[in-house]
Amino acid sequence: MQQSDGQLLVGIKRDDSQSFELLFRRYFPRLKAISYSFVKDDSIAKDIVQEVFIKVWEKRSEIKDIAIESFLFKMVRNQCLNYLRHVKVVDNRVGGLKDATQMEELYRIDIIKDEPYLLIEKELEQEIVSVLNELPEKCREVFKLSRIDGLMNSEIAEKLDVSIKNVEKHMTKALKHFREHFKDRLPVQIIILVLLNYFDKL
Repeated sequence: MQQSDGQLLVGIKRDDSQSFELLFRRYFPRLKAISYSFVKDDSIAKDIVQEVFIKVWEKRSEIKDIAIESFLFKMVRNQCLNYLRHVKVVDNRVGGLKDATQMEELYRIDIIKDEPYLLIEKELEQEIVSVLNELPEKCREVFKLSRIDGLMNSEIAEKLDVSIKNVEKHMTKALKHFREHFKDRLPVQIIILVLLNYFDKL
């Protein structure tokens, strides 16, 4: 019988390396996909996820009883942000951002929380959530399961009892909708980052 995340977490806190290895195998592919969506480099995405798991093991005794899946997603996202913040030359590997000014503003919004960036962040969040809510219900659900919860297409198809082809169609429609609304003003990676922060607060 497959162990639950909670059981694996208990094992990890008891220094059980096998539980840690099982957790790693369970979440590595999904977390790497999320990491790649930010950094656009396979090797760096892999390193970021490995660093996250190293931190989990090193801090295992301090981890409280939490939803480990959400915890890991947030850690990977934050590690991606830390990586992007230290990138000196912004190119196509880094989330499609084209200039350093955009990158600096992103980090002021997400990390530094300076004024007037808090107001910018709030307005941006409201606009993105509004555009998300314009999507048909099923399309919106597929997008959230994929980009916010980090599920793979096959997992979404099984969860919603639809074909993988339908999942792909919904994702294509959702991404097209965001791109058409924001055009060159905002890359999809930033949209996803803002939505991650938004749903974290709910």
